[in-house]
Amino acid sequence: MASSILLEAGTNEMELLVFKLGKTPFGINVAKVREVVQRQKTLHIPHAPLAVEGSFLLRDRVLTLVNLGRHFNMEGDETRGGNGLIIVVEFNEVTCGVLVDRVERIYRLRWDEIEAPSKYLVDMRVPVTGVAKVDNQIVLIADFETLISDILGVENATTAKPQDIAVLSDRKKSRIILADDSSILRNNLVQILTLAGFEQLTVCTDGQEAWDTIEKHRHDPEGPCDLVLTDIEMPRMDGLFLTRRIKEDPSLSAIPVVLFSSLITEDNLRKGKSVGADAQVSKPDSKGMIEAIDRCLRKRVEAVTVG
Repeated sequence: MASSILLEAGTNEMELLVFKLGKTPFGINVAKVREVVQRQKTLHIPHAPLAVEGSFLLRDRVLTLVNLGRHFNMEGDETRGGNGLIIVVEFNEVTCGVLVDRVERIYRLRWDEIEAPSKYLVDMRVPVTGVAKVDNQIVLIADFETLISDILGVENATTAKPQDIAVLSDRKKSRIILADDSSILRNNLVQILTLAGFEQLTVCTDGQEAWDTIEKHRHDPEGPCDLVLTDIEMPRMDGLFLTRRIKEDPSLSAIPVVLFSSLITEDNLRKGKSVGADAQVSKPDSKGMIEAIDRCLRKRVEAVTVG
């Protein structure tokens, strides 16, 4: 999405596009937004889920239109009246339109200004990844990965069949720090990594917790960990900033960092490389994630052996 705000990699900043469903403000990371367009004529899809408005044509490309207000049972006057705006989103190799009542503006925020969802929201499984406070209003940052997966039935970002995962015995010695802000995705990742033979997993809810864990074990005889596997988009500290802090620290820079995120676009590939990420894998490629972990761990062992 075109924006006058330019973000450097690893600054722990993000751009938040704020929109409204009825009177409730929600937000989405601009990195997931391709453009915002006026509501288009849609073609009804038989037997589609209730929240699927239909299909629409955008420059010769047919896209599915999701009515987010209907999904949340909070449609506003604009969408009910045939108006509203379409936010075209792209992540996890999925592109679709999201119908909302209004789009307000883009805010530049630091990830440490964004709070994690409350225990109530987590326990109620509300698809929200964070809470921001802008212009005296509370903005709920929607978990679009979970929403689109639930509504359209696309593959969850971290699902994998056990028969597709090769188990290697030497993986059980590798100590991995995992950081992801989604409890659902964290649990799925732990399941996949455990199935693959990784037994020593330290699970963190965001980049800040992962960094605190690294600092706590910095002076352990074997170091804090053998590898860090992190999402990019997280409250308090994002994955790019976490990677930069690791790679700019002489005593930690040898630790491999694998970025596993729905935001592995061409632009973010450049950003990940610029902060020193050893590998970058786009969700939902769990098999590719494990292969990247194996490559990075082999290189780390070879480097130690040569050294």
